[in-house]
Amino acid sequence: MSNPETFYQDVLAWLEEHCPQSQRTPASREELVYGGKKCVYPSQDAKTWLELMADRGWTVPTWPQEYGGAGLSAEENRLLQKAMRKLGCRSPLIGHGLWMLGPALLEYGTHEQKLQHLPRIARGEIRWCQGYSEPGAGSDLASLRCRCEVKGDHFLVDGQKSWTTDG
Repeated sequence: MSNPETFYQDVLAWLEEHCPQSQRTPASREELVYGGKKCVYPSQDAKTWLELMADRGWTVPTWPQEYGGAGLSAEENRLLQKAMRKLGCRSPLIGHGLWMLGPALLEYGTHEQKLQHLPRIARGEIRWCQGYSEPGAGSDLASLRCRCEVKGDHFLVDGQKSWTTDG
């Protein structure tokens, strides 16, 4: 980024032109967009807003462009978020794929896994959930009994899960 103020003004102008007015108010729970293959959008504006932001990589602004992000620096992302706040723009997409799985894949996934999953997460085409609990454990992760053994070229997981968030 050569000039932060120019970047900010460009982002602000783009958001002003493209963010639907209906997407400039706080979202109720019913208006949140989680994405997924069977996503039901609360409105056409919400769908359009997600598509526009995903096209720019701004649903996951700091992810590399190769994986569906915009490749923004931390400073550029801060300015994007500042511009969105100034105009009251909603986040076009929320969910565990953005906050949990995506960052884990970026850090630990193979290139092939990243290419397969991250762009689809960024566009809201797939939805992820988390499941950490099992019978008798509740949310107490220290009580988990599930175990994983390395068996040559694969893993053998022995245990049971009984709870999933956003599943």
